[in-house]
Amino acid sequence: MSMMRGDRGRQWRAALLGLGLVLALAAGIALRLAYPDDIEWKGDERWTFDQAQLMASGGSWPGLAMPSSVGVPNPGLSLWVFAGLDWIAGVKTPPELARAVQCLNAAALVALVLFAFAAIPPGRREPWLWAAALWAVNPIAIIFERKIWSPSVLPLASVAFIAAWYCRRTLAAAFVWGLLGALMAQVHMGAAFLAAALAAWTFFYERGAFAWKSWLAGSVVGALPALPWLFAVLGHGAGAAAGFRWRFPNFTFFLRWVTQPFGFGIDYTLGRSAMLDYLKSPLLVGQPTYVIAFVHLVLAGLVLVILARAIRTAGGRERPSVRTFCTDFFLGRSPEMLLINAALWGYGGSLTLLTAIGNTDSHRHYLIVVAPILALWAVLAVMYGDRMPRRRHARAILLVLCLGQAILSAGLLSYIHRAAIIPGEYGATWRAQQPGFVATKP
Repeated sequence: MSMMRGDRGRQWRAALLGLGLVLALAAGIALRLAYPDDIEWKGDERWTFDQAQLMASGGSWPGLAMPSSVGVPNPGLSLWVFAGLDWIAGVKTPPELARAVQCLNAAALVALVLFAFAAIPPGRREPWLWAAALWAVNPIAIIFERKIWSPSVLPLASVAFIAAWYCRRTLAAAFVWGLLGALMAQVHMGAAFLAAALAAWTFFYERGAFAWKSWLAGSVVGALPALPWLFAVLGHGAGAAAGFRWRFPNFTFFLRWVTQPFGFGIDYTLGRSAMLDYLKSPLLVGQPTYVIAFVHLVLAGLVLVILARAIRTAGGRERPSVRTFCTDFFLGRSPEMLLINAALWGYGGSLTLLTAIGNTDSHRHYLIVVAPILALWAVLAVMYGDRMPRRRHARAILLVLCLGQAILSAGLLSYIHRAAIIPGEYGATWRAQQPGFVATKP
């Protein structure tokens, strides 16, 4: 009898988790598609849309795209992908092109779930499903995945990249892993450091015990479209190198890594003054309710709880050693931790090093390409502190994290819709820049 009750309990838990996952994915997709006319519309978006329209209508497909922050042009593929979306979707207006990007990113959420069910063993599957839910409702992820911007088209490719890496022992998967890494680096050059970091971590961990020749072949094939860009960079090299200098490194990548998956960072989007207004929302009969501020406090409290639980669990280990610490936190004993450490220490370390030796900075959008890995890390961080075999406490925390971030995301998009002209990074929406628009007080 007790066994039957235990089976029923597991079935109920599985059903509730499944329902929660479906609701989180539905919310994430709806939020990405909401308020279609309130997309960001600044110089980069305008230039990309205009170029994509020209290419889709029969114009030439250039080998070079928009200049990057380090002074060299981006590869042409970063523009070609928008021309392809323009042609496939029959785009006529900027919101329609943004809608194509949003649909691509909605598909990425579904793809991560499908990958979890198809490739991850049942005993290790739950963190991946929670990662999909957490990623789906994260406010910063939603803002970035609504844009006409080259890094914003990478999430689906990132999921495919992870899936191919996970199945790398087959020739086809290793080839696709290398191919996607090379292609993603041409959409956004920062992705090259992720591809290199994951390859290096995997080689070190497995000593080449996978189809590395197939991976190399895929990388070479994927790099072929970048040849025009490579020749241009070689001709531009002297000018770019002149801007390189030594300075103290910027470690904000790591700060964002531990805060962004828990819903923090909205101030980057809104700016200080608008953020203060947003914290007062929603308005009820014209009066502030401070619901958004309260949710922020709840999430901050949860982060402290997660940290305390992790410290307690780490302190309870028997005979911890330097070797164990390095293996767990820099390399990893599981595929999940290998992936996370390659992204955190390899990718993040490389980008941080660039801030010390070059004329670039640590930008928040570098996390777009690792959004599913970042969410997976957050989930495992929550579960790490749970000593209960059923993960009851961890699931409760994750549920509140998802619900809280969904509220923040819905409130953020609603605020942007009302304000229309944002003093922070977001700027004036496309709708606000159309003839006849009349601003109202948010």
